[in-house]
Amino acid sequence: MQAIQQGRESGLVDLMRTYREPIFRLAYRYVHSEADATDLTQATFLKVWQKADRFRPKGRVKSWIFAIAANLCRDHLRRTKYRQRTILPPAQDIAYEDMQAAGKAQEEPSALLQSAESLQAIETAIARLPQKLKFPFVYCVLEDHAYDECAEVIGRSRKTVETRIYRARKQLQSALEAEKQKS
Repeated sequence: MQAIQQGRESGLVDLMRTYREPIFRLAYRYVHSEADATDLTQATFLKVWQKADRFRPKGRVKSWIFAIAANLCRDHLRRTKYRQRTILPPAQDIAYEDMQAAGKAQEEPSALLQSAESLQAIETAIARLPQKLKFPFVYCVLEDHAYDECAEVIGRSRKTVETRIYRARKQLQSALEAEKQKS
């Protein structure tokens, strides 16, 4: 950050090298579009460059960058009302061995169809979560970040993060049970 604050692009290049993929994954899980996630990732680093003078050393760089990304994602969703697309990890996150194991476990076409329908129901339920529950769930549960990091990003306590994740899980469970009863 000091390099960026001094106007050296090398600092931004280093930050991008470190955080580009995690920011992209977070954005992708929010907006469900590779093109939009790429744009939001670029916008995040543009804001980092533009707002570098606002960064205070007492905070962590990672938390600050993820807070910028989360805000951009929320703004994007508000503007475009993007809520119904699916949440799938980028293709490079899916290991070939995992796909083979899943194929061997469920070779029946009806089982594969049922699995795909279940996945779609889960993705839809996550997409419908309120934003204050969605970010901690995506950041901590799906992206496997620490609760303390999430608390720092959203400017709340760890207990608040724990509570929001608990509520998100409860809402997801209720939504999936309601969907199951429809079937």
